[in-house]
Amino acid sequence: MTAKKTKSAKKESNNQKEKNYKEFSEQNIKELTQTLQHLQADFENYQKRTEIEKLEFMKYANKNMVLEILPVLDNFELALKHTSNKEEFIKGIDLVYANLRDTLGKAGLKQIQALKTQFDPEKHEALMQETSKEKSGTIIEEFQKGYTLNDKVIRPTKVKVAKKG
Repeated sequence: MTAKKTKSAKKESNNQKEKNYKEFSEQNIKELTQTLQHLQADFENYQKRTEIEKLEFMKYANKNMVLEILPVLDNFELALKHTSNKEEFIKGIDLVYANLRDTLGKAGLKQIQALKTQFDPEKHEALMQETSKEKSGTIIEEFQKGYTLNDKVIRPTKVKVAKKG
């Protein structure tokens, strides 16, 4: 009988081990699933928060530029108040124009030099070609100024290009 008891005890012991293992595995799976769900929720909240911060940043990104341009706006208003003296008005507008160019220059804006240079499709947009004594491909007229912002073309210069006739 002792051999039967030993076999039975071993069988019960193995059954208990299997039961414990299953319970342990199920508990681990539950814990890991909960951890994963929390991490996923945290990540989704992080994404939402980051998107809100990005939108907020974009909303006020131009604040400093606007603050730099406000004095130019003030000068325009001043010039417009004094339209009775044509010469003084023109001087005032010239000063405002120079002030605006300086302010935009400090922000990284530069005019693209085009006249009498070789046509460059990265910087220029050819609107016309005309037979000329100039070397073929030379820009002979500028219709609209082009600009770079921190060395990146933001608006190409619209030009007329020379061609051999």
